[in-house]
Amino acid sequence: MRDADAAKTKITVDTGTAYDFFMSLDVLHVPKKFALRGAWASGMLARLAPESRETLSRAHGVVGSPIHLVPALPEPKNVETLLWHLSRFDPVDFLEQMMCSWDLRARGCHEIFAEVTSRGRWTKDDREHLRNALQKGSDKAKVPPDEKVDAFLDLWADAEGFGEAYLAALRNYQAVFFHEEEKRIAAANAAAAERVANRAKKIPLFDLIEEVSEGLRYDDLPDAQEFVLAPSYWITPLLLTTRLDADRVLFVFGSRIAGDSLVPGEAVPDGLIRALKALSDPTRLRILKLVNDKPMGAAQLARALRLRAPTVLHHLHALRLSALVQIRLPEAHSKQKAVFSLRPQGVRDTAAALEAFLEGVSNSDE
Repeated sequence: MRDADAAKTKITVDTGTAYDFFMSLDVLHVPKKFALRGAWASGMLARLAPESRETLSRAHGVVGSPIHLVPALPEPKNVETLLWHLSRFDPVDFLEQMMCSWDLRARGCHEIFAEVTSRGRWTKDDREHLRNALQKGSDKAKVPPDEKVDAFLDLWADAEGFGEAYLAALRNYQAVFFHEEEKRIAAANAAAAERVANRAKKIPLFDLIEEVSEGLRYDDLPDAQEFVLAPSYWITPLLLTTRLDADRVLFVFGSRIAGDSLVPGEAVPDGLIRALKALSDPTRLRILKLVNDKPMGAAQLARALRLRAPTVLHHLHALRLSALVQIRLPEAHSKQKAVFSLRPQGVRDTAAALEAFLEGVSNSDE
């Protein structure tokens, strides 16, 4: 989708703590991806009953973040509404709702789900059919590993048992942790939704996506008649995209402001910590200098720095988490790769956050 088409696209801003309910589970299971302290994440999960902890861990590797369920919820889109909605399904239908998003249904995965569930076991043919379905429309290099395919099938073969355990685990997570967290983050998400709704009236969609994602610049966007934008306190500063149906695409964006921290009670904002850690690494400083001189891809940076590509990607991810780089994403199915450049606004925001923190500490000590 080009700029001219994007100007005609409807933009809807949605909000509800049910988004963060799922996103927080993702963050707690892979804290390193979000630069979150692993010990704190493990401590939060340790509050759960052992069987709930095991079920959620198993589900995370397969189900992911089923945020496709949230836009269709009635208001208020909080966790109470979400769990009430999910409890209306029998365990098999519940698991299908969680696992079979519109995209997977379009690839025929729900038909395989139904066959495996009815038999209570899966075959090599089911594995091949599911692998082909998961790969449909994707790059051939992204062939899903057997472990991933088998994990899907294992859950589907025990859909009733796992569906019951999964819903019970979600209820346990809400009771022992997220119930209080929900109260803490609701106002921030509501403020972000209002802020983005106002910005959507003033700037083009491509600029809006770059702004809310703190650095992702698309050369084109998925074809859609409507884009739904939803704030998430926990996902900051990343962006999660999923297609809701043939006409609608959902963008979940970070809503946590510069002075806030994901871990309650932290004296130093986590955004400032991430940025200062990124800037303390000489390799990352060299990367920023290179992409300030000219936009570069990861392979170019690897050659310039004489480093392995995975190492460079690791550093780029840290810079992305700090909102210090802009990532320009090429058109879908293009042979071109993402291009990185310095994000001056990120540098200014880091300096401002450091100044605000130091002034705040100074004032509190007077």
